[in-house]
Amino acid sequence: MALHGADVNELKGQVSQLTTERDGLKQRASESDKQLNDLKSAHKDDKDFQAEIDKLKADNKAKDDAVSKQLKETKLNYQTELALVKAGALNTKAASALIDKDKLNLDEKGNVTGLDEQLKALKSDDSSKFLFKAEEAPKPQNTPPITVSGNPNPNANANETLNPATATYEELAASMAHEE
Repeated sequence: MALHGADVNELKGQVSQLTTERDGLKQRASESDKQLNDLKSAHKDDKDFQAEIDKLKADNKAKDDAVSKQLKETKLNYQTELALVKAGALNTKAASALIDKDKLNLDEKGNVTGLDEQLKALKSDDSSKFLFKAEEAPKPQNTPPITVSGNPNPNANANETLNPATATYEELAASMAHEE
């Protein structure tokens, strides 16, 4: 179940990332179309038209940068949460609040740099290690009990309880003498 949960969390992060990217692109495309249509109908003079196009290009670049920043934040949040789950965090929101997001960066492959050091510090610090599962010692393999054939305990009969209704007087006396 834990492996399945890790797979599901990874897929949830990818879906979240792609949904954010899609929504940003849809919004940008619809705004750009609206702006261009407004431009066509509003400006007849070439100078005004060029100035407006330059302004729109700058606005679109700013919007692209905002979407890229939002996508980067989504990737960082997803990768951080996934790393916390893999590290054994009992409460990912509480542990995530202790991570300095300003020190995290994405490399060209989409991996988070600077997170492993922070996780090690959180797991070793006395004030935050309670947020993570305790490392368990490996359990020994179950080995079947090995018994010697026959009666390995010569006094095994002495520990048996006699039924007073069916035992003879000598058996009861012997068991009572043995108990003292």
